[in-house]
Amino acid sequence: MLNKKYLVFVWAAILALSFAAGCRRQPAPAREAASQAGETAVSPVQQEAVSAPPAYCPLDGLPVENPELVARRPVAVMIDNLPGIGPQSGLDKACWVFEILVEGGITRLMPVYLHQDASVVGPVRSARHYFLDKALEFGAAYSHCGWSPQAQRDIQRLKVISLNEFYLPQVYWRVRSKKEPHNVYTSTDRLFQELDRRGLLTNYSRSWELEFHDDPSALSGPSAKRITLKYPGGYTVEYRWDAWITDGGYRRFVNGRPHEDAETGQQLVAKNILIQFVDGTRVLDGEGRLDMKLVGQGIGRVFQLGVTYEANWSKGSRTDFTYWTTKDGQTVKLARGQTWVEVVPQGAEVSWE
Repeated sequence: MLNKKYLVFVWAAILALSFAAGCRRQPAPAREAASQAGETAVSPVQQEAVSAPPAYCPLDGLPVENPELVARRPVAVMIDNLPGIGPQSGLDKACWVFEILVEGGITRLMPVYLHQDASVVGPVRSARHYFLDKALEFGAAYSHCGWSPQAQRDIQRLKVISLNEFYLPQVYWRVRSKKEPHNVYTSTDRLFQELDRRGLLTNYSRSWELEFHDDPSALSGPSAKRITLKYPGGYTVEYRWDAWITDGGYRRFVNGRPHEDAETGQQLVAKNILIQFVDGTRVLDGEGRLDMKLVGQGIGRVFQLGVTYEANWSKGSRTDFTYWTTKDGQTVKLARGQTWVEVVPQGAEVSWE
């Protein structure tokens, strides 16, 4: 009898211990669930980053990882294009590049930078007053090495933000491998730093808006795989369509040779080519300096995505943006990437095939 009672007592103790242990193990699933929830939980900061829309450059439509880069004031740089000086540096990083005639039947180039930085930009040359009309469209600061009398007058009168090498030796440097005045260089980092030092890097308002193709395949027009522009003095520019480039693009050639960047050795590629025909091109002085009418309205032609179509341009004042519209009045949409604007006199020889 005692043994039976003893056995009952033992079994009761075992059951009690098992029940207690079971009670202690109950929170384990809750801890496991909390651990799993912690692995998939998203903090408010992470949630904001996930939900934030992607940022795009307002000038070339390309995505940017750092939105602060497109909040900067653009910088325009006057670039030498004299035959024989060798390839330029930094043009591939620009959002837009303008090519316009200067004295002697040659052209100069003016890249406009925003979200892509170039460690070397140049050779930097002197200002010409009608290039200011293009720089002011973007609210850009204007980098140059000296100026023509007309440009000096207009820079002061129009209150252009001038980044003149004459007064900013810390922003520019000279290379010994080239002769003066074709040996002045800078970088976007130095230019933007100078604007930041003056409190002008982000202190500006954008008064223009560009539209970009969401569905490039919907664009139609006559085929344009090869474009040729003939300038005075035998200077010829060509753009040749290359479908193997990502989303397609026009490779640039000068006098039959690939136009390459001096730093990378890569050929320059345009996504959009805007031909702007202008009136009023005339010689101003005994040095052969030119004037041309970039304010007003006129005709032009757009090349993009392997096709071409006629367009109109209009610009209300020297500081206004040049707006481009199709023949039926619709805003010209750009392919995402670099745009080249070829400003040519009326009657200039432009052909395509």
